[in-house]
This record gives sequence, C-alpha cells and structure tokens, in this order.
Amino acid sequence: MVLLAAIYVVMWGGGIFHYVAFGKPPLDAPWAASLFLLLAGVIVLGTTSVRRDWPSLLGAAALGFASEIHGVKFGLIYSPYEYTQVLQPHLLGVPVVMFSAWLVLLAYTKQMLAPLRLPVWLEAVFAAVWMTAIDLVIDPLAANQLGYWRWQQGGSYYGIPLHNFVGWFGVSLVIFLVTRQRWQPNVWAQYVGLSITIFFSAIALSFGLRLPALIGFGLCLLHVSLFVAQRRA
Repeated sequence: MVLLAAIYVVMWGGGIFHYVAFGKPPLDAPWAASLFLLLAGVIVLGTTSVRRDWPSLLGAAALGFASEIHGVKFGLIYSPYEYTQVLQPHLLGVPVVMFSAWLVLLAYTKQMLAPLRLPVWLEAVFAAVWMTAIDLVIDPLAANQLGYWRWQQGGSYYGIPLHNFVGWFGVSLVIFLVTRQRWQPNVWAQYVGLSITIFFSAIALSFGLRLPALIGFGLCLLHVSLFVAQRRA
C-alpha cells in the first residue's frame, strides 16, 4: 500500500505541476487520468475494513456508477451528456474508473462527517451537499479543459446545466440514506479525498476558473477545520 501511495503522490504532484505550468497532462499521456483515479480507488478500498465496510462501500459506489449508466443512456438524472474517449475503458458508455471516482468521493465525504455523529438523515443531507460542492469544482474542468465528457445542451455554470447538480445532489442523498452503517475510521480515505479536491482546485485556478477554485479551497478549509475539531475532541 505504501508503494501505491508513493506512486499516487508522484502522479498527483506531477499532474498539478504539469497542468499549472503547461496546461496539459505530463507527456501528453491520456491514460494518466484513468490510472490516477484507479490508484485513488485502490488505496481507499485497500485501507477499508474488508469484512465490515467493503459491502457497504462497494454497494454505494455501484449505485453511483449505475446512475452514470442511466444518465448516459436516458439523460434524465444529470441532463443529456456523453463521455469522450479520454478515460478508458468504457462499460455501457461509462468509463470504468468512474466507479473508482464514486468510491473515493463517497468514502471521503462519509469519513469526514462520521465523527460528528449526526442523525442519519442530517448526515445524508450534509454529505450530499459536500458531494455537490465537489462536483461544482470538478465538472467545469472535466467537461471543458480536460475533455472527459461533454453536455448535449449548455448551461449557465461554465456551460454545465444546473440540472446536473440537482441530479448529483439527489443521487448522493439517496446513496447516503441507503448507506446507513457507520464505517471504521480511515484516514487514508480522508487524505485521498482531500488530495483530489486540492488537485482539481489548483488546476481550476491555473485555468482561470476562479469560482470552482474558490469552492474547492473552501472545501479544503472545511476539511482542515473538521480535522482540527476532531483532534481536539
């Protein structure tokens, strides 16, 4: 796990540097994004309790991935969109690494809120808001400069339909309401989730996307505040 984490950190740092300095991935390698997301998922899954938390985490990620398949096929949940060939391979029109992306973000959000011991419904609402805020950071880049997917109809938020964020909130809310059990603490999931937020926030800032960058760094500040509060408690 330490070796995988080291590779992940190198890709993370190299990716930020290359995007900030040159506006493109290192060596023009389109496979790097898929490998980066896959590594993130493997690290989170590999540090999660196999017997206790794997079924819940994998089930939650599967729901998110299924919503993507439905979204690509019917365009009802997130507004009509389609994935490009940047992230490979595809399964039913959706990149397989999107399963890893859902897994990482769901684990991260749940891990950050779990110590607060909120009622299930309130934790689900806060988690869905957090997930939607992360999407506000990632989507402007993914749908434009990074070219991971494209919308069939434009929208007011960097060309993204507001319908997408309503759908993201709704799907996340359902997932967290279904996933009720408390997971074992996993600092790796917290660190990987934070690194993803920093990664896209820094790249957004380098491309002049100030609002997504501001939201992203605000989420990082929230992470640090909760971390400090938990340590003191």
